[in-house]
Amino acid sequence: MKLIKHPLVFLAAMLLSLGTEAQAQDIPVSSIQHATGVGAFSGVAYQNAIRLAVDEFNAKGGVQGQKIKLMERDDASDKGQTINLANQAVDRDRAVLVLGPSSTANAVASAPIFNDRKTPNLSFATSDAVLNAGPWSLKMQQSPSVINPLIAKYVLEKTRIKRVAIVFDRTNEALIESKTFFRDPFKAGGGVITSEEAVVSSDSNFLPLATKLKAQQVDAVYLGTYTDQAANIIQQLRQAGVPESVRFIGTITLASPKFISLAGKAAEGTITVGDYMPGINRPLNKSFEAAYKARYGVEPDSWAATGYTLAQVALATLREAGPNPTREKVRDAYFKLRDVPILGGSGLWNQTNRKPYYGAIVQIVKDGKLVAAP
Repeated sequence: MKLIKHPLVFLAAMLLSLGTEAQAQDIPVSSIQHATGVGAFSGVAYQNAIRLAVDEFNAKGGVQGQKIKLMERDDASDKGQTINLANQAVDRDRAVLVLGPSSTANAVASAPIFNDRKTPNLSFATSDAVLNAGPWSLKMQQSPSVINPLIAKYVLEKTRIKRVAIVFDRTNEALIESKTFFRDPFKAGGGVITSEEAVVSSDSNFLPLATKLKAQQVDAVYLGTYTDQAANIIQQLRQAGVPESVRFIGTITLASPKFISLAGKAAEGTITVGDYMPGINRPLNKSFEAAYKARYGVEPDSWAATGYTLAQVALATLREAGPNPTREKVRDAYFKLRDVPILGGSGLWNQTNRKPYYGAIVQIVKDGKLVAAP
């Protein structure tokens, strides 16, 4: 005899099945990074570290069984492409959270899109200017107002540097803020700023600048530029005869093995600040460094550590939001985060009114490596 199920029983079974499938759906997350172009020095490491963190998270069960579906996008370090990809993340990817872009300038450019479309965006921006677009703009990194005064304090208290010339990228909000938050406390503490020289990222001939700085008889040059350009400036200044007694100071863009590799011996003695250093004796740091090297074949640098840290904040946000999260739930979950374990600073990430804080480490280049400043 053929068994025929009652229609209501059959319908109930179908609904239960559909409910189970809905529960198992992946959580869509987009990552927009500078995988190519002038910002690739950070964007590639950011993307690699995010991918590693998401894979680890999914392997442990994701959000109550739901896996993160990570959609990786390359904006080629171009603002126009960032804006296009931001729209795609909202419409095509239907992302409940967007990670990136890799730089403050591109993050500020794309922030209005995410706020107009009510999509949470956790970017790598350091400048608080990204928050002005609205409550859907979220930050992972500390503001220059938090970390750059630490360099000024160290220079004033621990070195003989009194006269500093500033060179900065006038097209980048974060680098402009960085030099300002070094300059003001340095001057307040008795230091002298001999000049402020503006450059753009495409500049490559710095011999006229070297001549000008030599005449100012400075003790140090502060560099508020991207990694590659900072290394180029340093080499040209040394080649032009700027003496080795003149030291270099910089922000987080110089806290990278790539900077040391590009600048060579000219980088020796450079003072910088960052929230991460290899070899910190914490379980999370040890596991990250081992996993990153095993997967990508290289030691992680500060950019990779920053990418992994952003991923930890993002994943903690998704965990807090719970299964089947909406964009609004994700945004609200971010505001509830406290004491998220991360790689840098104090080891714990916190935020107040979307402004993160977690500490930083003043570092110097010694014997071709970054070490904690004495």
